[in-house]
Amino acid sequence: MKKIIVILSVFLLMVLGCATPDTTTQETTTIKVGVLGPFSGDAASYGESIKNGIEVGLEASGLDNIELVIEDSKCDGKEAVSAVNKLISLDGVQAIVGGVCSGGTLAAAPIAEQNQVPMVSPSSTSPDITDAGDYLFRVVPSDAFQGAFGAKLVYDKGYRKLGVLYSNEDYGVGFNKVLSENFAELGGEVVASEAHERTSVDLRAQITKVKEAGADAVYIISNSADSAVAAMKQIKELGLEVALFGSEGLKGDVITDNAGDTAEGLFVTSVSGGTQAFIDAHNAKFESNPGPFAAQGADAIQAIAWAIKLGASTGAEIKDNLYKVEFEGDSGSIKFDENGDVFGSYEVFVVKDGAFVAEE
Repeated sequence: MKKIIVILSVFLLMVLGCATPDTTTQETTTIKVGVLGPFSGDAASYGESIKNGIEVGLEASGLDNIELVIEDSKCDGKEAVSAVNKLISLDGVQAIVGGVCSGGTLAAAPIAEQNQVPMVSPSSTSPDITDAGDYLFRVVPSDAFQGAFGAKLVYDKGYRKLGVLYSNEDYGVGFNKVLSENFAELGGEVVASEAHERTSVDLRAQITKVKEAGADAVYIISNSADSAVAAMKQIKELGLEVALFGSEGLKGDVITDNAGDTAEGLFVTSVSGGTQAFIDAHNAKFESNPGPFAAQGADAIQAIAWAIKLGASTGAEIKDNLYKVEFEGDSGSIKFDENGDVFGSYEVFVVKDGAFVAEE
């Protein structure tokens, strides 16, 4: 009888042992995070810059259970839709860093929303992002802020007749609208506002109109390095003597390396290029300075990492926790408002002797 009791006791211990709650934490459950951005085409340099920043940020997060899945959007709306569908349906990601260009982000957002997969953009600045869904976040401020900042910069520099060259897409259209409205409110005049296709490298017709309108300053709004470089070269070729200003996408070695002396004196309004600690970590890993939006890429993946650390593993849980996240990031303070937006500040850089220098 005693033998039977002992056997039953061992059996019960085995059963109870199997029923013990799993104590595995979120930190040990592999979570796939998509990276949606341009890795080919005219905007590929931005995608690579952001991906490098993501890798630095992921190492800094301390989590080793995040698996990155890279997908190319080419900064195109249709391509972004295909890419986000693949990331969600085939790869099974629970969150996405991206998109990069506003048009692609806005195209992908409804699909992410429908599938309850949060997207955290490191660089999409269109004001339309604010109202694009509960699952869309960004660690870069809206152009509703940068457009006003840029307008004041031009005005404070003493220029009163502004010409604008902007890409005909969500990003360029939104930025141009805010910039133009604010410059007019300050007392300046937008004498010409000319759109071009994002990948266009022949802007002579638009530049000629700006010249004929008598502009004393030109603001270039572009997220295509090829297009921005072409604009600066053709401004010089056509003899347009103006002060040059540019949006944050123009701040990078790809611009100064290819535009040469035509970029000299270019003023760029830019979001943060990163803390010194981030710059040092980037240099140690890639032996190069961070490119555009690299620090924002680091903050986007770290925001997702923080949401996971708070106990999330599914897309819906990560989304809920993102609204609770608050930390000092590589690009500034990260705290999302009810629209998934952050409030950011801007820096001014000017090209001197072929290099961007922070303006005092």
